[in-house]
Amino acid sequence: MLAFLDFFGIAVFAITGALVAGKKRFDVFGVLVVALITSLGGGTLRDVILDAHPMVWIQNTTYLGAAILAALSTFFWVRIRHIPLRMLEVSDAIGLAFFTIAGAQKAAALGHAPEICLLMGLMTGVAGGVLRDIVCNEIPLIFHKEIYATAAISGGAAYLLALQLGIGMSLAMMLGMGITLSLRLAGIYRGWSLPAFLTAGR
Repeated sequence: MLAFLDFFGIAVFAITGALVAGKKRFDVFGVLVVALITSLGGGTLRDVILDAHPMVWIQNTTYLGAAILAALSTFFWVRIRHIPLRMLEVSDAIGLAFFTIAGAQKAAALGHAPEICLLMGLMTGVAGGVLRDIVCNEIPLIFHKEIYATAAISGGAAYLLALQLGIGMSLAMMLGMGITLSLRLAGIYRGWSLPAFLTAGR
């Protein structure tokens, strides 16, 4: 199941990277670079921090191929059909849900404490998108008003709590991903957000 999560998350995040790069009018090489940063950046940073070697995409280059294929497919598809901007946000939400749980699973498999698993899930889910937006000179989605990182934290915590309560792995994963995706979509479509920082007199 973890392999499936990796493949799906990598493909979806590669698509979001390609779409952002396309919005900036990057050429095909630029699109590939941004797609790879988006899809592999979070997992790479996680593995570096956890000292997990070899990194997943070095150990299995099929993941690298999946990211490249998804990016190239998006690059050529948008020349045929228009992809709504909202599709970027929804695709990113799906990738966030899958990568958050995959990251938490990876840390748990290495024997780390639940709080570390939660942080690694959050990092896996959001770091690639942050790097993507920085490279493309955009404000990272994690800093937008709508719920983003909170969705990943909530879903990751629900997944880990479910495991602690003895709920089966598959059901716990579905619960965690469902909560992450639902909260993020609520942020996108209904504008759910955390309170903003305001100074006195404003």
